[in-house]
Amino acid sequence: MSDTTISAGATGPAGPAGPMTVASLVVASNGATSIMGGSRGLRTPEDRERFLALRNGPDIAAILVGGASAATEPYRSAPHPLIVFSRSHEPTTFPGATMVSGPVPSIPEFIAQLRRKFANTILCEGGVELIHLLLVDELIDSFFISRVAATGDGHFLDENLLRSKMTLVSTETINQTTFERYERASR
Repeated sequence: MSDTTISAGATGPAGPAGPMTVASLVVASNGATSIMGGSRGLRTPEDRERFLALRNGPDIAAILVGGASAATEPYRSAPHPLIVFSRSHEPTTFPGATMVSGPVPSIPEFIAQLRRKFANTILCEGGVELIHLLLVDELIDSFFISRVAATGDGHFLDENLLRSKMTLVSTETINQTTFERYERASR
């Protein structure tokens, strides 16, 4: 197995600082993370396999997604509790959601709250707006990116922000998919 293959060590159980926050994102060749409003059209069989290995990992305690992702992606049958981060002041329901945040004082405070609630790794599956918020405050411990040859049309990853907050630790290409694994630079 290569460095980018998902393993229990990659997500890790809770450490001295509490549970880890791990993120996963598929990114098109032009930096987009969606096509026609969702990520499904960007996925490759290799990406899907890695995505499911991470999602079904033994250390994952909960899945965190943004409100737009919860509204457009199929989370109804998520294998772990689904937490939806939504900045809406209106009460909103999402099929399959265990918890919906509503307005929060700050994203660091919200993540701290989740880390107190869940004993193991919190997996953030996006979207990119939520990923950007987490990156700014250095709240992602490990970040798995699948880069695909397809071209997307929206929700672009801020590559400068990524490189300023995360360090690339491994890369592997299988067919038309390049898998990158990043660790928080301030670790």
